[in-house]
Amino acid sequence: MNDAKAVNAGGMPSGERGWLAWISTETRFRKATGSTIVVCGIVLVLTLPMLLGGPSADRLVLLTLINVMAVVGLSIYTGNSGILTVGHIGFFAVGAYTAALLTTPPDVKAEYLRQLPSFLANAEMSLPGSLLIVAGLSLVLGLLTGLPLSRLRETSAIVATFGLLVIVNYVLKGATNISNGTKGIYGVPELVNLPVVYGLAFLTIAVAFAFKVSRWGLQLRAFQDDEVAASASGVDPKRRLLEAWTLSAVVLGVCGALFAHVIGAFQPHDFYLTLTFALIAMLVVGGKRSISGAVVGTFIITALVEMVKPIESGKVVLGIDFPPIWGLTQILLSLMILLVMYKRPAGLLGSQELTIGDMTAWLRGRRNDPAAQASPVTPLPRKAHDEAQTSLETHSVGIEFGGVRALSNVSMRVESGKIVGLIGPNGAGKTTLINALTGVHHPTKGDVILRDRNIVGQPSYRIARAGLARTFQNIRLFTEMTVLENVVTAALARGHDEAGVEDYAMSILQQFELAELAAERSSSLSYGAQRKLEIARALALEPRFLLLDEPAAGMNPKETESLINAILAIRDAFSLGIIVVEHDLHLIMRVCDEVVVLNKGELIASGKAGEVQNDPLVIEAYLGSQVVRASRTKKR
Repeated sequence: MNDAKAVNAGGMPSGERGWLAWISTETRFRKATGSTIVVCGIVLVLTLPMLLGGPSADRLVLLTLINVMAVVGLSIYTGNSGILTVGHIGFFAVGAYTAALLTTPPDVKAEYLRQLPSFLANAEMSLPGSLLIVAGLSLVLGLLTGLPLSRLRETSAIVATFGLLVIVNYVLKGATNISNGTKGIYGVPELVNLPVVYGLAFLTIAVAFAFKVSRWGLQLRAFQDDEVAASASGVDPKRRLLEAWTLSAVVLGVCGALFAHVIGAFQPHDFYLTLTFALIAMLVVGGKRSISGAVVGTFIITALVEMVKPIESGKVVLGIDFPPIWGLTQILLSLMILLVMYKRPAGLLGSQELTIGDMTAWLRGRRNDPAAQASPVTPLPRKAHDEAQTSLETHSVGIEFGGVRALSNVSMRVESGKIVGLIGPNGAGKTTLINALTGVHHPTKGDVILRDRNIVGQPSYRIARAGLARTFQNIRLFTEMTVLENVVTAALARGHDEAGVEDYAMSILQQFELAELAAERSSSLSYGAQRKLEIARALALEPRFLLLDEPAAGMNPKETESLINAILAIRDAFSLGIIVVEHDLHLIMRVCDEVVVLNKGELIASGKAGEVQNDPLVIEAYLGSQVVRASRTKKR
């Protein structure tokens, strides 16, 4: 297979194709560009009429645009990773206080911050300069906090982010020399204007869309769908989480700086639970996996809050004198979240993005057909057969789980260009051995040698990039991503250039008759097609060895025959070493050059298929010792 790092599928060296080529040649970047235009257009359509309401309406538009930025910033991390964060409001607060201290006139600060350090007391910067410093500070803080947080998952990650928010709040209350404690900051100049905030909001939306379809966003979305499969596809989850966390922190920090210059005065409680709850409600209501949904949710929640404010404060509305109802806004947000999660658990837009194609199809009254936009495919390059032979070996590998021995002294060798069958009764340790080879489990003894390198102790993503790909006994696809995105994600994780990667992925899909389904969500495929997609995704890693864990499980005879032909074609085309774990002995005998048999975690036989089939230990493992004794007696 061609070297993806040096030459893309179109044959052009990667160094000669810039980011403009991504937009012109890659479907996902063209769609992201179209979605950016559509969403920014929606923002304009919804906000420009509001500007006719005078200065108070201008202020509302500014705050709404800042909320759009903040929620889109949250979606960069939460929407792509699936991990809910409440800690980013801490970066919002840090950005607000930092910008205020840098831009407020010294004489105003001297009134309530008499012990402020001199470099801050005398500072009076412009808005652009302060925003750059805020972005830099948020970047540093994002990296420092993201390093430990990127190791956490699910509930523990959410609790940790809430802890970050609490810490920031207490620091702001306690650092009276800098923050003025609970009395807060006031006298912040109103340096922002509509063009600046509109520009930054549009920039944030564009960055969010670009990130989502880039190699970093695709890999993070794969992590959200299935972390084990993502790691086996070459994705480094910790690094991707850190990148998204830090980028999101920068966006929220800038939002806080803009917020400070709009409201002019604030206290620590302005950046605590109320704001956190409001921004999360906007994200959840619109759909946390959708940037378009984040924007739509922001406008819906903002409109509802503005409608209920007069009632909450006890004003006369439509001739009705309402008494003050404190907490009505929070009650409304709670009810909105409950209603949306009951009716549409994924949010109003789910994971769907608004595109130009969708909008034009809607205007014309017909459904947009993604299949019609499929790119032409190019033939998949064949692997040269004259490459040096290499091997995958295990030397006395053993694994124990809590004192239970799952594998014991298993030694085997697979050469490139050969197909080796791995068989044995249920519970023999076949999948455990596959997991040991691919880094899911680390052997407690022995060595695994891949291309003359010991890979024991290496994480799964590094093993995958080193040339060892796999499929799973139970299908593990990135279910919320398209067929094409599944393969593109693996190719990019391997190091393929952004430009041309879709043509390369389509050429792989074509080998498995999946090219016409490229735009379909992978979860919608038939069982047999999902099995083939797993193999196609593994091939996108350009491996030297491929591990197939029960690839024919659940297939009908026709699908199994197609799979057999595919396995043989893969071996012939790419000179791969293939290990097939399978209970279908007919398949094993047809495709395998050698067969290895495990029983109770031990290797009991290996050799040619015919020899192994008649081995007494193998017959005993499958049929029991009584059958073996009866067979011997009959021969006598």
